[in-house]
Amino acid sequence: MSSFRDAAGLDYTAAEPQAVEAFTALVSGYLGFTRDVGDRLKAVLEIDPDMPMALIVKGYFFLLFANGPMALRARKVLDQVQAIAEKQPLNDREKGHLHALSRWCQGDHIAMTAAWEEVLIHYPRDVLALRFAHYQHFYNGEARQMRDSIARVLPSLDSYTRDYSFVQGMYCFALEEAGEYDRAEPFGRAAVEANPTDAWSVHAVAHVMEMQGRHREGVEWVSGLSKSWSKAHNFRYHLHWHQALFHLEMQDFDAVLKLYDQQISRDLEMDQYLDLCNASALLWRLELYGVDVGKRWQAVAHIAAKHIEDHELIFVQIHCQMALLAAGRDSEAERLAAHVEAHSARKYLQADAAAKVGVPLLAAMAAQRRGDYDGVVERLWPIRYQLPMIGGSHAQRDLFEEILAWSAIRSRHHGLARNLLAERTAAKPNNAWGWKIYAAALNRAGERLAAQRASAEAEKIIASYA
Repeated sequence: MSSFRDAAGLDYTAAEPQAVEAFTALVSGYLGFTRDVGDRLKAVLEIDPDMPMALIVKGYFFLLFANGPMALRARKVLDQVQAIAEKQPLNDREKGHLHALSRWCQGDHIAMTAAWEEVLIHYPRDVLALRFAHYQHFYNGEARQMRDSIARVLPSLDSYTRDYSFVQGMYCFALEEAGEYDRAEPFGRAAVEANPTDAWSVHAVAHVMEMQGRHREGVEWVSGLSKSWSKAHNFRYHLHWHQALFHLEMQDFDAVLKLYDQQISRDLEMDQYLDLCNASALLWRLELYGVDVGKRWQAVAHIAAKHIEDHELIFVQIHCQMALLAAGRDSEAERLAAHVEAHSARKYLQADAAAKVGVPLLAAMAAQRRGDYDGVVERLWPIRYQLPMIGGSHAQRDLFEEILAWSAIRSRHHGLARNLLAERTAAKPNNAWGWKIYAAALNRAGERLAAQRASAEAEKIIASYA
């Protein structure tokens, strides 16, 4: 093997330069969520079956599935790369990626993220390391770190850099999650203008609109670009999920169910965890909003039951549990809860998140399903400010805030319910559902006039969407 340099000035150990060219195309495909990412990886390995970075990425991709069988396959790839590295010295950047893969295989999310960040200190144009660090900060619930990770490398990039627009979209999302909505949106819009097929950037701007309560504008933004982002792999269903959230906020439940049936649940059998999370979270929200979802939970629970003993991401396990509980598969739900509790005793980041947030959150959801609303409040209220530990976005985690508020008004904690909804309507003044249940909370607290005002505000918001 020899060393070859790409257009960004990054060196690769490979058998021939064509492998590096194909690898560059692979990175662009991964960032763009193209449906042929697997084929692009295969093309690299057909040119050079022993290219270290291609094999490392193969291991990364297995681990992105966040389930046990794929984690085993990643470990085999790790062994393969380590054997190659014993015969063929890797450069420092490749060693950094190999260390990240090794740590990921061990479940050490702190060390693997630190490995990518170390790579970026010395190689700020390594957009692949940036994207994986971005992903991991997201699932570690580290909004500030996600934002700062990109800010550190932006001066080393420019609009002529390959894949620069993807970095702009990533920065938009990171700024949004850090609460900097006004700064975020221009980066996302610039990314989409440069590349309308960039689903992540379309989604990042949608997050800004969701957090600012711009629901009608959000529907127009996402649907208006659908011909472009619909070319993405299954991430496109997450954009349909965002469409559904906007319609849900507008109380257009028929549109939500149509999106669920025609898009969001379309490929559940492909067994991608994001599809399962989209489906579980939307169905649970619909039920909180008083919508009968019929038998839709059964198909989701069928997939969830395959992952009871996974432990790669507590965020995913929580959504599996939603489906099992809602479908009435109580014995399997109990098995999953017991597995998470046993796993939480281990000493690394995801286990810590499971111990501090996952275990009580699973118990709170189970309490809600059996009508123990005091139990929901007693488990969920103490941990609500620790919810970012499970990862996911503000929009995704908002479901658990909704569960807490919805349960509180049905519990004996009437004062807490009133205060929670006062907080929610202040943060989300365009959320009709929040005003509706605020009115219910005020009524239960004996504040009739204030309840009437809250109810009128809900009606005003709903009427504005007519």
